[in-house]
Amino acid sequence: MTSKVVPSQVDVEARGEVRARIHGWQLGTSARLAHVASSGHRVVRRARHLRGGAEEQISLAIQLIGRGSLTHRDLSPARTGDLQLVDLTSPFEFTAWPASATQSLYVDVAQLGLPVDVIRTAAPRLRNSPLHELTRAHLGHVRQVADAVETCPSAAMLGVATVELVRALIASAAESRHQRQTAAESLTARITAYMRLHLGEVDLDPARIAAEHNISVRYLHLLFAERNLSVRRWLMRERLEGARRTLTTAGPRRTSIAGVARQWGFADPGHFAKRFRAAYGMSPREWQQLAAATDGRR
Repeated sequence: MTSKVVPSQVDVEARGEVRARIHGWQLGTSARLAHVASSGHRVVRRARHLRGGAEEQISLAIQLIGRGSLTHRDLSPARTGDLQLVDLTSPFEFTAWPASATQSLYVDVAQLGLPVDVIRTAAPRLRNSPLHELTRAHLGHVRQVADAVETCPSAAMLGVATVELVRALIASAAESRHQRQTAAESLTARITAYMRLHLGEVDLDPARIAAEHNISVRYLHLLFAERNLSVRRWLMRERLEGARRTLTTAGPRRTSIAGVARQWGFADPGHFAKRFRAAYGMSPREWQQLAAATDGRR
């Protein structure tokens, strides 16, 4: 195990019969896969095992059968079937209880192309990644076909594809939910500020707003949906509120209803009047007259 997996100290369960079977597959130069079934063992990787100029690696492991216990940095206990990301550039201790089976994928850090701090940030957060289940299922399928493809050119292609998926898993897990929410909130604030600035322009619509912020229309709608809003309803609400304020502060002799409609992005005064009545229970003219009468009594 110390030669086929990683340099470490391995102790076996001393009681009863000792059994262990190790299968290994090389997936081109990108990755290698190992499956270890045993009657129980403990693997300890200490600081002395890290010396000697060995390649920096990560391990993405799955406890397939039985129970295992990993002590490594701030990782929480894993359930059977969960993925566990181990930074092999630092010490760890793993105990596999009797009748256990573990599968591990080993990838050089250089192949991943990700900083070690990103890998360490992602390690305790793999379950939060939307790619967790996809990666776990993929690794299971890789083991099923490994014997058939190992000696074929396609093994290298499979290795590259697997490393790409693992890279995406780690990158997505490293992005905390808080960071994603903060970025989304910042973008939404910029978008709404832009919309307020251009409310009076008739051609202000979701397509133009999305293009101005280099996002898709679908993502624009998603940002608003997460806040229980609709882009078009937001625009309508803000335009009507702006028109209502204008009608309240400007006398009927100074501003026409059609002029107010155009000022707030309504090309059709009739459509504006219909929307205004639906929102405020009276026509724009009635609102304007009411505002003027109220102001005259002050």
